[in-house]
Amino acid sequence: MNNATTYTQLFNMDSQNVENIEILTPHSTGQFAKLDAKLSAILEKMDQQSKLTEELLKKVDRQTTELVALRSEVASIKTKVCGEMTRARAYLPLQPFKQLEEFLQFEQTLQDEGVMKNIILDLVKSSEVSCEKFVRSSWRLLLTDEVARQCSWRGTDAKKCVRGFRITLAIRTAFKQRMP
Repeated sequence: MNNATTYTQLFNMDSQNVENIEILTPHSTGQFAKLDAKLSAILEKMDQQSKLTEELLKKVDRQTTELVALRSEVASIKTKVCGEMTRARAYLPLQPFKQLEEFLQFEQTLQDEGVMKNIILDLVKSSEVSCEKFVRSSWRLLLTDEVARQCSWRGTDAKKCVRGFRITLAIRTAFKQRMP
């Protein structure tokens, strides 16, 4: 039997072949020395791989820690730049306006630049991903269908023109910030 066959049989041996173990043992001490040297080399390589794995795990742990620190730093920068992200809508109405007069009074409050900036920040928080849905949901936050029927883009004798309103500018500005 050659060595390749002997090793193959050794590793493929099941419980029925245990009695054949004498056949598979090397016949000289030279073969034992070769096997011992090969096993020692394999064990040495396994130790090297184990050390390398430990080093890699330490590096992965360090990078994970750094990533967590970076995420928290980015979140704090975002908070400073965009304001508190968990803040509820502070300037937009909680319910859409049910009367045109209420909406027109709200429009007057937008003359203050501070209020205008905060309205834009509230509008930017929209979770809509498409352009059309963003604009539609922004208007729906402000107006009921009844009030929207009393307005149009260009305006008529019976309808208010919303093209020149400050809220339209706020929606446009928020849109540009949200969907560059």
